[in-house]
Amino acid sequence: MEMHQLEYVLAVSKYRNFTRAAEEIKISQSSLSHQISLLEEELGICLFLKSNRSVRLTPSGEKFIINAKRIMTDINKVKRTDMEHLPVVDGELRLGTMAVIGYYSLRNLLSSFHESFKGINIDIVEDQCEKLLFMLSTRKIDAAFVQINKPDPNLKYYKLLTDKMVVVTNKKHRLANRESVDISELQGEKFILTPSSSGHFYDFNYACQAAGFSPIVVMTSYVAKNIVSFVSEGLGISVLSNKVAETEKDDNISIIELNPTIQRRISLAVRNTSDTPPTLKLFLDFVQQWNAAQDAFEQAKDKFLSSVLNSSIDRLAL
Repeated sequence: MEMHQLEYVLAVSKYRNFTRAAEEIKISQSSLSHQISLLEEELGICLFLKSNRSVRLTPSGEKFIINAKRIMTDINKVKRTDMEHLPVVDGELRLGTMAVIGYYSLRNLLSSFHESFKGINIDIVEDQCEKLLFMLSTRKIDAAFVQINKPDPNLKYYKLLTDKMVVVTNKKHRLANRESVDISELQGEKFILTPSSSGHFYDFNYACQAAGFSPIVVMTSYVAKNIVSFVSEGLGISVLSNKVAETEKDDNISIIELNPTIQRRISLAVRNTSDTPPTLKLFLDFVQQWNAAQDAFEQAKDKFLSSVLNSSIDRLAL
């Protein structure tokens, strides 16, 4: 369960209509429906009953809405308290981002910052992690969202999100029906991966080397959707971040747990200097406050999921 999914459910509940809800939160109706379906699958409950003319909450959905509103209220309190101490600044901010940033709640971080500080023009530079770190060191950008956390006294990292790698195959592959696979079993497979300059490739290649082999890369792509399409056609297998794989998954794709776990840590990298520009300092303060709101959400989510689990156990005991 993620924060944006709560916002989506609340929007549908408000309008009782997927089209109007999608228009309000500015995403496609198909993406909205998909995210709510993922949430229902995770929780093991049905939130909405849909017909040609209407959408209404199920009894479980009504209980979920009460908790969702409470969670969002608590999070907004954290945001409001922190925002009161931020100054008003005009200027420009150049941020480097990876292509996969749109799969994570970091898009909400950027949109929230933009809404809060409209006087700051944000220039987004998209590239692979190695290139972003080079641009950061040469002062071509102010900060970078990266998945490489190399020890470097000239850089400082702010941890934002954690994900993990999963194996992606088509349904006809020999591993397709497995729940998990050891990385050593991937030796000899043909891989479709992100370019070697990406943090994702860096971490996966390092794990393969530690397992005693080098991955056989037959194709590379910057775009996750293209990678999944090539895998679906049987051109090879891939290893993607779980969030990316789940978002792009279709009926011809299998997602398999990878052992040992390869963590994907997304951080904000900045130069470790004392001459921080005012716009960047403001953004860093905002990032830390956004992290506090995320922590509050995680705590509320864990509490809610625990109550859902206990409720399910109680029903089974009856």
